[in-house]
Amino acid sequence: MPVAEITRAVGVDLGTSTIKIVCGDQQYKIPSVIGSPNPGWAGLVQDKSLLNNLIIEDSRGQDVYIGELARLQSEIRKSLASEGKMKSIDNSLLALKAILSLTMQSNYEQFVVATGVPIATGVEESKTLSKGLKGTHDIKVKNDATGEVKEMKILVEQVLVAPEPYGTYWHTLRSSGVKTAVDSIIVDIGHGTTDILCMYKGSMMRAASGSIEEATDSLTSALSRAIQEKAGKIIRPFDLMTAIEQGKRTVLVGGKALDIGSAIDQAVVSIADIIVDESNRLLNNLPPDAWIEKVIVCGGGSYTFGKYLKQAFFDANIVKSFEEVLVPENAVMSNALGFEMIATTKLTKK
Repeated sequence: MPVAEITRAVGVDLGTSTIKIVCGDQQYKIPSVIGSPNPGWAGLVQDKSLLNNLIIEDSRGQDVYIGELARLQSEIRKSLASEGKMKSIDNSLLALKAILSLTMQSNYEQFVVATGVPIATGVEESKTLSKGLKGTHDIKVKNDATGEVKEMKILVEQVLVAPEPYGTYWHTLRSSGVKTAVDSIIVDIGHGTTDILCMYKGSMMRAASGSIEEATDSLTSALSRAIQEKAGKIIRPFDLMTAIEQGKRTVLVGGKALDIGSAIDQAVVSIADIIVDESNRLLNNLPPDAWIEKVIVCGGGSYTFGKYLKQAFFDANIVKSFEEVLVPENAVMSNALGFEMIATTKLTKK
């Protein structure tokens, strides 16, 4: 059987808050964190899936918690990315191997992988990650809830590493039938950072791209302060994240319903203005013949900030109409979906 028929294309988005992976009809999302084992505790009682109880054995034969298991059960946790870049290539490689195991249907499989990394990640770090992932790897994973152990071997034939928003750029244009390069700004609003990528004639412009700390957790931190001032109660910003994602404008504080709608609007407008100001600054580094035709807003924060950014980009004269500011239907997974398309293209050429 030809190699191309048994090699699978995988798209990954290695984000600052979550890792997203797409392989065919399989889509997974896990917290972007690894952690040390916590003896005496056994996984998640009600959810015994491998996804949420994932342990991988490292090169020293030590168990490492991955994703949700690390977030909930590890006393010592390490984020895979922060401040717009990878923190540890070794930890990122370990996490990537672990999540590749989630897609495997047999004990040996071959992959072409395209993965996005935070935009401030350097070229050399990206090359090191690519080199480390390419090749043959023995993987041993365990389900902490059931104790089931799986030993597998993978061959990663090709690896592409690029800034995360590039996946959304590719996915949005291909999905809409655009076959020529379009000068664009892609704004990826994550939990801890917002990445801004400028595209010029199909090329990623490093000098016109960057990362800022204003993101979704900036909103929840502002709301936490507002609640403390209004109700005298301390609410952790992280605990407000679910309410924001669900679009709620009322939260329960001290047994009483508290309207946070006006505080949300005020904070969102302020953060949106900062994102647009930074985008404007980065645009000054583009060649004078560049003409921005699309602004694409993606990431978990796009649903909260999207409509405000439409107005803000229009007011800043970056776009000529609201229709030029796009939010993908699946804005959380759009980076990974785009990178799977790229990996599929490489697979087809191969």
